[in-house]
Amino acid sequence: MSRKKTKDDLEDVSLLKFALVAQLKRTHQSSDVDVLLFAGADGRIYASYIPDSIGPKIFELTNLISHNLLHVSQQLAMGLKQSVIEYDFGTVIFSSVGRGALLISLFTGKADLTENMHKIEVTRDVVQHIFEQRPMSAEQLATYPDDVAEELRVLAKIVFNEMYTQSSEYKKNMEILADIKEKITSVMGRGEVEQVLAMAFNEIASSPKWMTEDLWPMLVEMIINDQIRPLHGDYVAEICEAEWIPDIKHKLESFV
Repeated sequence: MSRKKTKDDLEDVSLLKFALVAQLKRTHQSSDVDVLLFAGADGRIYASYIPDSIGPKIFELTNLISHNLLHVSQQLAMGLKQSVIEYDFGTVIFSSVGRGALLISLFTGKADLTENMHKIEVTRDVVQHIFEQRPMSAEQLATYPDDVAEELRVLAKIVFNEMYTQSSEYKKNMEILADIKEKITSVMGRGEVEQVLAMAFNEIASSPKWMTEDLWPMLVEMIINDQIRPLHGDYVAEICEAEWIPDIKHKLESFV
């Protein structure tokens, strides 16, 4: 039997890459950095975030990076933690990430490096944590400064949500939700669906992606008795109950 995944699991290669890219994207959104690359000293790119709107300067900068990478890597291997190289058309910051890996931050315009440097340093620590596949335990997070620990917590939630949306449980719930929407539409009209569902989910204190097999029939029964029966009468409500609940239960069982 396969073990259920939790937010502490980052062992899957695709999810490791997703976590790295998600962190690079977060740094891009919260700083003036235009492009972020996480690379090996040999030039291999492990993860990157390059927005579509970057423009032609990125090609000039990446060419310079490829020419300088070996030299910078040698310096970092000797103990250099960070190297800032300024060009006429941009700035590149090389940050050591453990042994043999680099966080490369590219600025294509003028930027206040003082304000951006701290964010880059936090990202470097987060990327190193992910790359070394350290646990997301409270004990491990307590070893970091507060801003690094908080960034890791946010990232863990992002990764967990991504893992869940790829799971069979999530896909099952989305299919059941779509089916229930069609059932409600057939009786109450499409304009009422979202309001009806919002009230029902609020009553059972849940949301579509976290529903269980026990909660779905309860939700449907609540919709029938609390919203369809008062508006459309007992006859319509009893037909819905006789048809919908067994159908939902059958669909739930078919996913097992």
